[in-house]
Amino acid sequence: MTLRAWAPAALFSCLLASGPALAQRAGENAMTSAGDAFGTTVGNESIGLYTSREVRGFDPVQAGNIRLEGLYFDRQSPNPSEILINRIVTGSSIRVGLTAQSYPFPAPTGIADVKMRVPGDKQVTSVFLGFGPYDKAWVEADSQIPIVAEKFSLGVGFGWMRDDTAYGSRPTQLSSGVTARWRPSDDVEIIPFWSRKDTLRLNPRPNIYTAGSFIPPEVPRHVYYAQPWFVNQIADSNYGVIAKAADLGEWTLRAGIFRSFVYRDHWSNALFNNVQQNGLSDHVIIAFPAQEFSSVSGEVRASRSLISGDFKHTVHFAVRGRAVHRVFAGSDSEAMGPVQLGVNRVFPQPTFTFGPQNRDNAQQKTGGVAYDGAWAGVGEMSVGLQKTSYHRTLAQPNQPDNVTRDSPWLYNGTVAYRATPQLAVFASYTNGLEESGEAPNSATNRGEALPAARTSQVDAGIRYAIAPGLSAVATLFQIKKPYFNLDQNRLYTHVGELSHRGLELSLAGKAAEGLTVVAGAVFLKARITGDLVNRGLIGPVPVGRTPRIVRLNTEYGPASWLGVSVDAQLENLSSRVASVDNRAVIPARTTLSLGGRYRFKLFNAPAMLRVQVQNVTDVFDWDINAMQLAFEPAEPRRVTTSLAVDF
Repeated sequence: MTLRAWAPAALFSCLLASGPALAQRAGENAMTSAGDAFGTTVGNESIGLYTSREVRGFDPVQAGNIRLEGLYFDRQSPNPSEILINRIVTGSSIRVGLTAQSYPFPAPTGIADVKMRVPGDKQVTSVFLGFGPYDKAWVEADSQIPIVAEKFSLGVGFGWMRDDTAYGSRPTQLSSGVTARWRPSDDVEIIPFWSRKDTLRLNPRPNIYTAGSFIPPEVPRHVYYAQPWFVNQIADSNYGVIAKAADLGEWTLRAGIFRSFVYRDHWSNALFNNVQQNGLSDHVIIAFPAQEFSSVSGEVRASRSLISGDFKHTVHFAVRGRAVHRVFAGSDSEAMGPVQLGVNRVFPQPTFTFGPQNRDNAQQKTGGVAYDGAWAGVGEMSVGLQKTSYHRTLAQPNQPDNVTRDSPWLYNGTVAYRATPQLAVFASYTNGLEESGEAPNSATNRGEALPAARTSQVDAGIRYAIAPGLSAVATLFQIKKPYFNLDQNRLYTHVGELSHRGLELSLAGKAAEGLTVVAGAVFLKARITGDLVNRGLIGPVPVGRTPRIVRLNTEYGPASWLGVSVDAQLENLSSRVASVDNRAVIPARTTLSLGGRYRFKLFNAPAMLRVQVQNVTDVFDWDINAMQLAFEPAEPRRVTTSLAVDF
């Protein structure tokens, strides 16, 4: 298979159609869409405490906790910040605590709930243009086209981007997507979709590993200092179909089947090992042959509801599953030589010799039954029971197959009590079997998928409606998982047990006329227990966790401003551990971001001009990748300008 840069011409003929305006991209606003501060993504913007890659200190995408229109979806994702492209989805929300209780089968590390961009019954074409940060530029076009009134609609879209990453790589990205909505009757809706994204000429991100327990010296940001001759290329496609049927007697039916496929035609990692305090380091390139990551997943769920007076009873029966296939490894590494970190020194391109690859196959099948009970004005409760069967076979050259099996019972229970019309009290418990990710570049078994892990979560909290449209949430939680890290032989494996305990706070809604607030804080205590901790070989605090995160977002735009609004974000991160022995610590940081919107008419079509300045004071700081255990400089000051128009 070869990677192709393409754009189906048929999409453009659809995009040129015109018709009555219906706001799509011009009306996107993560601030006003957020019902809480736990994480909301709308279009290209995200706000809140959590993202689709970090919830309560864990990664819901890695764990397999994605829901597409409420249905189980196993995503093979090449991008840490994107679940599915905007051609087919409008955004996502993070569901934890009280918001997760609406799911019949919640997950211990939270749920990333993705919403489809379902085409409607009015003709509209949205154009989205932008520039920044740095020299990044893009154009996106999406159209929804009614074919048969109130019966069949088509959505098509295309995007082009000249990206410009914070570390200096300048790849090209092409994205295309098609969705449809077919309503054969008033009670049945079928939504097929297809998407593809090609990333071309992407230089590998520098992975920085220090020689001891200290923070690397500052490096230039937005400057590429690894080897420019090795570029990565990725093809990422997803397709499937969702079906919904209501009023089947007292039953409703929801079903979805999905395929996710990622192909890396060229792939490499740029390592800077043994970085000294003066910046001297050993530069290594790890190159891989073509890699494939694919999965087929889906869920069928039947629900029956019965209303009796003030009581509503609902029973859910669900079957879900996934089959994952991965082809990886076979890498070759070449030591480039000693370099000064942050200084571009180009070496001659070596010839890489690849070895045989590993093949990893995993299947998981789950059946479950759940009950939801609601007492009007009093509260709700639910219980669920699932039986899951997990089987994984890792085939490595010249070694016997490594086979892992597990077949646990999974259960959950939730309760919410409305103490007053304004105050609700809630609690929940759930356990699960979740994926544990891959071994990092620094491990001898780099790229190897780790076995699924049994996990559990308990939380409890309150929600208080301060005023109409403004509410506060406070939640205590504890999550337990096996802990994976490097052992004495640099094998990335199970080395202990991990506990995350914390308090999360949320305030979200309309605080005054024209003023929207989304404010949140999480205070996390993450601890490791086990033999390596007892022997003093690793510290008790896991690398990459942030004990305190505080984010305050505000937007102000009264009606008298005639479509103009201003917004700001103040973010504070506490100091965090950056080495396995806990001796290296990244200092705390506070950053300020400012922005504004102007909503107006352009050729009588709704339009929005957006300007953002992030990290206004240009604070330098380090982040650490919890999976790769590598240092990454936080992004510098950057400016983004965009224009969205709905024709």
